[in-house]
Amino acid sequence: MTVFVIRGGKLVDRDAVLLEAGDDRRSPFPSPRVSRMASFESPVTGKEISSWRERERDMTAVGAVDPRDLPRKPFEKRKRDNERQRKLTPEWGGATST
Repeated sequence: MTVFVIRGGKLVDRDAVLLEAGDDRRSPFPSPRVSRMASFESPVTGKEISSWRERERDMTAVGAVDPRDLPRKPFEKRKRDNERQRKLTPEWGGATST
């Protein structure tokens, strides 16, 4: 049975693609990427978290959100608004009345 694969947007015979790879014994198909997440202790349960899925489960269990997972624009806008309000408030500490 002939097996076809998509190469460069075209449907081609898989055996032809393998022949093009030559005798170097490497597969012409890309290898999967592995996430290299360093294991860490959960601040909630104390269990060791070693995968992204475990991290998501652990955070969902307690309703936690990592700010790095959220868009930055709302945080930047809030920071600008707060800086603007601080500039408008008067300095009461050094003034004395006579």
